[in-house]
Amino acid sequence: MSGLGRYLKNAIVLVGASLFMRSVSLFFNAYVSQKIGAEGMGLFSLVMSVYGFAVTFATSGINLAVTRLCAEAIGEGNKGEVRAILRRSVLHALFFGGTASVVLFAFASPIGTSLLGDARTVPSLRLLAVSMVPIALSSVFSGYFTAMRRVSRNAATQLFEQGTRIFFTVYGLLALAPAGLTYACLALVGGSAIAEFLSFFFLFIQYLLDRRKHLKGTPCVARRSLWGRILHISLPVAVSTYVRSGLVTVEHILIPLCLSLGGAPRAESLAAYGMLHSMAIPVILYPTAISSAFSGLLVPEMAEAQARGETMRVRYMTERALGATLLFSMLSAGVLCACASEIGVLFYNSTEAGRYIRLMAPVAVIMYLDTTVDSILKGLGYQVYSMGVNISDSALSILLVVLLLPRMGAVGYVPVVCLAELYNFSLSLVRLHRAVPFRTPLVRILLCPFLSVVGATTLVRLFLPAAGGVGSLIFHIVAILVLYIGFLCLFGTVGRSEAKWLSDALSPRKRTLAQK
Repeated sequence: MSGLGRYLKNAIVLVGASLFMRSVSLFFNAYVSQKIGAEGMGLFSLVMSVYGFAVTFATSGINLAVTRLCAEAIGEGNKGEVRAILRRSVLHALFFGGTASVVLFAFASPIGTSLLGDARTVPSLRLLAVSMVPIALSSVFSGYFTAMRRVSRNAATQLFEQGTRIFFTVYGLLALAPAGLTYACLALVGGSAIAEFLSFFFLFIQYLLDRRKHLKGTPCVARRSLWGRILHISLPVAVSTYVRSGLVTVEHILIPLCLSLGGAPRAESLAAYGMLHSMAIPVILYPTAISSAFSGLLVPEMAEAQARGETMRVRYMTERALGATLLFSMLSAGVLCACASEIGVLFYNSTEAGRYIRLMAPVAVIMYLDTTVDSILKGLGYQVYSMGVNISDSALSILLVVLLLPRMGAVGYVPVVCLAELYNFSLSLVRLHRAVPFRTPLVRILLCPFLSVVGATTLVRLFLPAAGGVGSLIFHIVAILVLYIGFLCLFGTVGRSEAKWLSDALSPRKRTLAQK
């Protein structure tokens, strides 16, 4: 099978698992929001903003380091170095994960009461502290399986983790939610903490089995510079992500505060924040179950191609990835915009949530494209540049939150996201074009998809009744998809060449990618 065929099949495995998990998560999120209300979701989002920073410190860029170094070692035919990379990466994870755990547990009280301004978050922060080490170790072995192109292992782990999280969270909510929002939030984070522990052991067992099959008898050979190479990738990423994650945490803390400055009561501000971050944005990001699976696998593919000096292959993959992402993101934005009201009522019983979904739907195009561009840059070794852009993006978001939210209310967060995403994407795309001078046929990949999705959604809205349930919603989405593809074929954006390309990629006898 060609390299592209392997890439596509791995991506399909991830897409299937990710779609299933996102679907389950979306329904589960709807269940939780109905159980604890918008204010409870806002309180949980505050806790998770601090949790996100703690996870960033615990992992400290080790996943990218493992993925890139293992992919390079495989590309150079040096399997013996893989085991040496993993041994040092485990030590890296234990140090940073352990430090994050101790610090978060010790400072949970001042963080909750002073920084977040809500003492109800303190017990949840202390409980989350115990999951830092298993998260860091899971990041190491997840990077290994991505580099080795055995993503089914990661997919199985994610499915296992999602199942255990839902089981223990539901059990905790039934037992603790009647006691108040403090205990409801504790049930949510408790389910996550238990799931992280169990999923690490599940992933580690898979690694032991994989090592026995694929690395058995391989000597553990390490270059003198191995520690330096790990730190050269992980530390710049770590420092950059510390700053960016810290800024994101500040932004999330400021959102309910700035809403309050605009005159809204604290409970109402938390509810608006919860509706934005825990209801609308998860729906906007739902289609990334597909796009992120493909873009995430670009990191080892680009790293290996670069290690072999295959510049034409890098350019070919870049053009294909950007074109496919643009087609998909246009479709996703159109579906979200057309079906926003139905989604808001169906999942959250809230027309307000539907309004936020519709307002933010166009941003999905930039979000999905930026994820793909960022993955390509990381695969080519520009992770420090990407992190620098992300840091300035977060700083811009904070400034916009302070300026817009007190004046515009919760709706003001929509232009915040739009402007920050556009800024990030523009800088990343310019840097990618300098590194890989790809071609951009704007009419074919931009204007035609836009006209296609407008035509498809307009016809569906005109001739089909409003969606009233899950089945009806799925029928609307399928109808938009079919019409969208039809319009793309009519405009000549996709055709026989794309079908032949896909057939050749999945054929075990053809080496299409190598010939490009």
